[in-house]
Amino acid sequence: MASFMDAVTPSPSAAGAAPPSTTTHRQHIVTTPTATRPPSSSRGESRTVVPVTPAPMDQDGEEAATQDVEEGSMFFGRWLRRGNAPARITTDLSEEVLSPSDDEACLSATDSAFGVEEVIRIDFISALPYELAVQIMTRAIDMETLLILNLISKQWATVLKDNDLWRIFYMRRWGPLTHPKKLISLQSRNRDWKDLFTRRLKLHNNWIDGKVTAKFINGHVDSVYCIQFDGQHIVSGSRDRTIKFWDINTQKCLKTLRGHDGSVLCLQYDSRYIVTGSSDSTIIVWDIHTGDKVHTLRGHTSPVLDVRFNDRIIVSCSKDCTIKIWDVNEGILIRTLEGHHAAVNAVHLHNNLIASASGDCIIKLWDANTGQCLRDFSGHSRGLACVQFDGDTIVSGSNDRTIRVWNAHTGETLRVLDGHHDLVRTLCFDKERIVSGSYDQTIKVWDFRTGELLLDLKDAHTSWVFHVQIDASKIISASQDRKIVIWDFTADVNEPGELL
Repeated sequence: MASFMDAVTPSPSAAGAAPPSTTTHRQHIVTTPTATRPPSSSRGESRTVVPVTPAPMDQDGEEAATQDVEEGSMFFGRWLRRGNAPARITTDLSEEVLSPSDDEACLSATDSAFGVEEVIRIDFISALPYELAVQIMTRAIDMETLLILNLISKQWATVLKDNDLWRIFYMRRWGPLTHPKKLISLQSRNRDWKDLFTRRLKLHNNWIDGKVTAKFINGHVDSVYCIQFDGQHIVSGSRDRTIKFWDINTQKCLKTLRGHDGSVLCLQYDSRYIVTGSSDSTIIVWDIHTGDKVHTLRGHTSPVLDVRFNDRIIVSCSKDCTIKIWDVNEGILIRTLEGHHAAVNAVHLHNNLIASASGDCIIKLWDANTGQCLRDFSGHSRGLACVQFDGDTIVSGSNDRTIRVWNAHTGETLRVLDGHHDLVRTLCFDKERIVSGSYDQTIKVWDFRTGELLLDLKDAHTSWVFHVQIDASKIISASQDRKIVIWDFTADVNEPGELL
């Protein structure tokens, strides 16, 4: 077994088969791997407000955008509420335009349904200039409201077909969850934005309903410790000392890299390099196109348990209790960070900040430029195995079987997610969900905002889950059972690659 197992000692139950869960879940698929959704989960579009623009905003900007959209939702709620339709709406239009004809003054069945009696109602959307009507409609924030507005009149339905309106809806709801390069591509030519929105909503609902299929990749001859993927490829590292590149669509192996004298425990790649860390205590920087070695970094005295890098630096951590920062282009050591009192099992790099998780039960936040430790995060009762950090939020998994969500700025614990029955070995999150993998052989999907358990994926892996990675359409997992599993949520979604 690789050195990570010594760094984070599993609970006694990990030595044998994972204990059976006593929780009853409703089944959602019938294939061998199972996806279950706790009964408390409710289907439907999230009501959480998302900023109008996909670009990141500071706290004040986000609060302003949220308040703006909430006010729009409250406006439509008040206008549609039974018995509260306004008698007259103040506008800059002339009285001649606003004065109803004799026919318009007559009460209708719709008036009666709203409880409006002997009141002159004005369809303000029809009375306003088209462009202004579209802007008002952008205040609707959820599908339920849109469906109601669509039924009010033919004029309202016409406005709601506006392509620019649906572009705004799409960017507000899905923009923050879409890679910036993909957003540029989507907006580079004419699109049917309502169709794009509908397809993305279908994909979202597949996650809610647990509508998933599992595909298997076999090829490594020993445990698969680490993975990363993009739209075309999966890259994996194994205890068999190899790094393999796979076609994500055909699941065929494209090429294999060999060079480490021990297990490949961790990896990351970008458009230039793939960086791997091993139980042989070295880090290798490879040219991702040719497969040639660019640098071999030596400095750790024990297995390298995790690596992260950007266009300037590589950050590595080890069972030797240290974190090292290297120049990615020159391959030279810049500095060593010391402060943990046990193996440093995971690191995550965001801009110039490093989050590290250790067997000493502590998460530390470091300044990569100075080497200064900025803050400690204490709360787990046993050693930590994994961590991810996005600049504002830290999510960590531990041998105490829990996941903790932290405010990175204050150190406050925001939520504790309890549901795994063994060590939480790996996790990954975005603004929608947290996905975790455990030595209990399951993968769980949690609501990022509430911490609610949404899905419990099981029966695909027959041993410990070592690594999970996600995007909006899939989870990819790796295990001690030598398998890589692609959990695909794109059922009935046309051309999902266009959305992601």
